[in-house]
Amino acid sequence: MVNDIPTWAVVATVDEPPALVQAFVAWHLSQGAARILLYCDQPDDPVQEMLSHLPQVSVIVCDDLHWQRVNKKRPHRHEVRQVCNARDAYAKAETDWVLHIDADEFVWCDRGVGEVLATVSSDADALITPVAERVYDGNARGTTLFDGAFRRPFRGNEEEGLRFFGADYALTNRGLTGHAQGKAFVQTDRPLKLSIHRPRMKRGVGEPRFVRADAGALELLHFEGLTPSHWAYKLTRMARAFAMDDGMPLSPHRRKQADLLIDDPYGAVALHDRLKCPDERLRDRLKRRGLWAVPPFDIQSAIETWFPDQAIDLTPQAIDAWLQREKSDVMSFLRHDPS
Repeated sequence: MVNDIPTWAVVATVDEPPALVQAFVAWHLSQGAARILLYCDQPDDPVQEMLSHLPQVSVIVCDDLHWQRVNKKRPHRHEVRQVCNARDAYAKAETDWVLHIDADEFVWCDRGVGEVLATVSSDADALITPVAERVYDGNARGTTLFDGAFRRPFRGNEEEGLRFFGADYALTNRGLTGHAQGKAFVQTDRPLKLSIHRPRMKRGVGEPRFVRADAGALELLHFEGLTPSHWAYKLTRMARAFAMDDGMPLSPHRRKQADLLIDDPYGAVALHDRLKCPDERLRDRLKRRGLWAVPPFDIQSAIETWFPDQAIDLTPQAIDAWLQREKSDVMSFLRHDPS
């Protein structure tokens, strides 16, 4: 700890377009992360070479030797591999705090992240960071992966949600297509076990103590589906993995989304836009309720700072081309390209 400002690290298990991973790294370094630990789920992932000039970044290749060390063998389920890697990172953390997130989640803070962490009581084990999910202003999806605004979770009951959003509220988790729980900054050197959203105490120790950050001061910006194709790919992958006993059961709202997509894969774009492009009336209601946010997000400056000599293509077309090239098994399962 320098000048009483805590240090923090980010850990993620990645199997994503390299451009997204580079943006993820550039953003979090610009936000003040002291360390970034990336676990490459595919041993031949090219990001290791792309990030080799950054001493703050550790790339761990998840090959057979890695899994022998961490878990004796490679876990079958993706979510279990994520948790194993997060716990490995936590066990060898060199920072005061660790945050376990996905590569499409970007921490945003209205001041330095370390300054916020410095205000957290020492007896708190974790700081819950609320989530805001990227949506679009009508059907204008923008020209880069990171255009758009953000929608925060609805806090009313289900009946209120149906009145507020309409029937499509049943396809969401508190108005979001992804998770509404947020993620947690976790203090290190404690008997904790990291998980996806919340840490747990080791057996027999008790329960962890959580405090919650204020939305608007510290938020997790979730780009849940970089493009319609990317959103459909991830949803299909989850449904397919569970059907093949290779994934966790889908949450109720995800199951409903997946059923609609599988029943009509040619309607992927329409389903995406139905859930992620609120009309003017709904946007106005979200704004009045404080659930609409447009935080400053200058990803281009971050990339130019940390990758000054690399041309990084952040267009939707580049991501969709990567999906067709690298994830053809799932994309063919969709039976078409929903871009």
